[in-house]
Amino acid sequence: MGDLESISNQLNGRTLGTCTLQGLIGRGGMGAVYLAQQARPRRTVAVKVLLPELFSNPTGFSEFLARFRREADAIAALDHINIMPIYEYGEQDQLAYLVMPYVSGGSLREVVAKRGKLPLSEASNIVEQVAAALDYAHQHGIIHRDLKPGNIVFHADGRLLLTDFGIAKVLNEPASPNVTAMQTLTSTGMLIGTPEYLSPEQATGAPIDNRSDIYSLGIVLFQLLSGRVPFSGTTPVAVAIKHATEEPPSLAPLNPDVPPGVEKVILKALAKKPEQRYAKAGDLARALRAVATPDREPDVSTFMTDPKPVAKVSLLSTAETFVDTLPPVRGKQSDELTVAPNRPSRRQGGRLPLWVALLSAILVVLLILGGSTLFLHWLPGVDQLLSGSTGTHASGTATPIATHASSATSISHPQTALPQPSVSVGKLLYGSPLPICGGQNSLWSTNSSVQVTCDTAGTRLTNKNVGQVEGVLLNTFPGSTPIPNDYVLEVQVKPASASSGAFGIFFRMQTGANHQGGYSFIIQQSGSWNGSSIDDGTGQGRSLFGRQGTALNSTGFTTIDLVIQGDTFRLYFNGAAQGGVSSINYSSGNLGLAVDGGADVLFKNLAIYSLP
Repeated sequence: MGDLESISNQLNGRTLGTCTLQGLIGRGGMGAVYLAQQARPRRTVAVKVLLPELFSNPTGFSEFLARFRREADAIAALDHINIMPIYEYGEQDQLAYLVMPYVSGGSLREVVAKRGKLPLSEASNIVEQVAAALDYAHQHGIIHRDLKPGNIVFHADGRLLLTDFGIAKVLNEPASPNVTAMQTLTSTGMLIGTPEYLSPEQATGAPIDNRSDIYSLGIVLFQLLSGRVPFSGTTPVAVAIKHATEEPPSLAPLNPDVPPGVEKVILKALAKKPEQRYAKAGDLARALRAVATPDREPDVSTFMTDPKPVAKVSLLSTAETFVDTLPPVRGKQSDELTVAPNRPSRRQGGRLPLWVALLSAILVVLLILGGSTLFLHWLPGVDQLLSGSTGTHASGTATPIATHASSATSISHPQTALPQPSVSVGKLLYGSPLPICGGQNSLWSTNSSVQVTCDTAGTRLTNKNVGQVEGVLLNTFPGSTPIPNDYVLEVQVKPASASSGAFGIFFRMQTGANHQGGYSFIIQQSGSWNGSSIDDGTGQGRSLFGRQGTALNSTGFTTIDLVIQGDTFRLYFNGAAQGGVSSINYSSGNLGLAVDGGADVLFKNLAIYSLP
């Protein structure tokens, strides 16, 4: 085998297909990776080149070339935000090459080498993104077979990309009548995979399935939390034997800060028998998230403004928190109905005073005779809603909020409970059958270009400002409780028949006069969507990723779910996963509803849940 660096440097300046190689940026067992300039379309790319000089005989090169072609076919079949895409594949002048995006964020291997142990929250985010990529590949019949930190790279927007499917095994691939694919790739004694990350079945040559990748992901997780791999040795064979016969070392002495439940997750992923591991990579990620950030019961005292003990009664459920059912009672900052504890009066022997009973009876009669309008006009914010007067923007700017007075009672007294969530969720943190219009307009700020109309069918948002996405923002939960960083947002949407603009969701929006940053998912009625990061200084959006999703309901409401977890944000239509984006730009902020110019959309049943 010749010297790889001297051989690869000779290719600088060469043109392969539409790409001119400009410099070596990496090398590995399959060849070399170059920075290159593609002519059509003109862009900077990375080109992976398989070098025939690396092989001592033509047979070895032919077999390796078969693997290289397989990489092109495998990646071309995958379309996922956490999988490195392939632009082009070709063979020229005894060279085979792949053209891919140039990713400048470095690899996870470099991060581990520089930082050693990673915090549990960061490791969990990494595992979730890698697991999403693996599950997608496994659903398409592809096993990676060489999962390791060196094959996990960082995109410029912060998300992870799983790369190098060069030794992927395509399930159910027709084999030659005379030789199997496994025999073709291993007959020369070539080890398939990296020894430190091999599953026991890879080490022993047994048949493999998707659970082999899950084992490798468990090795990666162990390394992220401990700074080392669980099995090492002086030779690849020695390491392979340890995978097959030895139990991994305890994580506790290597990282005492890790909860015991995390080690149980790792041990399940590293079970010697595949059937004892997680069935899916996503199952591993969810189990890790559950032990890393266990759900906690909310501290009720933080939601109350009255220091006296009170019994909280929610009109939907006593277990639900911040559900918008009635406008706030005057003097209270919580939207839940609060009553004093059941304590008998000393003077009346446990009975209500006579004047209180008479006053209560009079109020009941008035409500029966005059409906609920009299009561509603006593409540802050409702007069503005019923009269169509102004609400208040966070900056103090008055903006119009229009309503249909004929349906005022049903608007302010929505008795319908929120529907069952379409995706897996935790505890209900906040809910509003009619966002903005349920007497909580003081919690929201609106843009002057957006008209908000309260109707029995939903909250109608209309944007006449063509070419500009505008919206309304929920600045805080009742009681001035801040919006959490991670949550599941669900809302039902229905564009009007004449609506010509897109709509969507703002989240992690920055607050303050000098801040405009955040994220958005903007959705077309066709189901096409785009996730963007909004610049904090200019307010200009930059696309992170987009795709054609499932078409929305043409006549009724479509349920939109957004799972915001760490640096990964996933989108669902009616419970069906549409993909998502990942970014590290903003870790917290407000949320809101967005409408593009020309949009006329109904929103209802907005709910915020904790993560499952």
